Amino acid sequence: MPRIQNEYLDCVLYLYPSEGDTEDGTRTGGSGFWVGMPISPEEWAVYAVTNKHIIENGSAVVRLSTQDGRKAIFPTIERDWVFHPDGDDLAVFSPSLDTLDLKNCRINFARRDRIIDREIFGVMDIVPGDDVFAVGRFINHEGRQRNLPTARFGCIGQMPWEPIRQDTGFMQESFLVEARSIGGYSGSPVFLHRANFFSNARQIIKGTTFGPWLLGVTWGHINDWAPVCDALGRPINPSKPRDMHVRTNTGMMAVVPAWKLAELLDREELARERIDQAEKLREEEPQNPSPPARQD
Repeated sequence: MPRIQNEYLDCVLYLYPSEGDTEDGTRTGGSGFWVGMPISPEEWAVYAVTNKHIIENGSAVVRLSTQDGRKAIFPTIERDWVFHPDGDDLAVFSPSLDTLDLKNCRINFARRDRIIDREIFGVMDIVPGDDVFAVGRFINHEGRQRNLPTARFGCIGQMPWEPIRQDTGFMQESFLVEARSIGGYSGSPVFLHRANFFSNARQIIKGTTFGPWLLGVTWGHINDWAPVCDALGRPINPSKPRDMHVRTNTGMMAVVPAWKLAELLDREELARERIDQAEKLREEEPQNPSPPARQD
């Protein structure tokens, strides 16, 4: 696995239930990250991305790092976020439509042309064992004065051929990634690193033959169950072990495929907003005065 550039750390944001929780670093909430959509050759519309369940559970206060190494807090509410219409565990928020001042914040973003949508997925030979890394909030040591995102490394364990049932009952299309996930990483980006692609991929993905690529968005980890045992390792209730059991973390990270995020970002209402932003930028551009007439 190659070195992780700072730009991937700077794309991460933290989410908390309240402003007080952001100050205290309460071990609740989750992660998110920034995605950029081009609206002109020099300008980008940025979106905060996380899981739908994080926002619905009340963790909608965003915490970022400032340029001078401190933290900035931006409260949002659930209706500020747009959810995937099919119920996938994704939510996006556009600060450009609100009053958030991000000029003094230390942020970067994953570009739209580095998101693995269905077209790109169709020509990339993605298989179990491919290298990936996730960047998010390690709630055991997340940074108190500023965000200190943590990278976790692993590989694809299973392709998203069969959906996984979430606690809500929703059957979520998901990659399984071996990355030793724990709570707090929900909403974090997962990047695929591939050194090369097949020739047909190079033709479709013009000039971009190297990653990392956004593989998807973490929505949780897969748990197993183990009986409660005594000091000798014997089940306390051997006749009915399911009545006394605890959750154990398998280390498998469940990831919403990036093409689901591409579908959400490409929706008509968000595209219309970007068109409006581009038109506003053009109106704000200073008009160059006509050059004076030449005198012979």
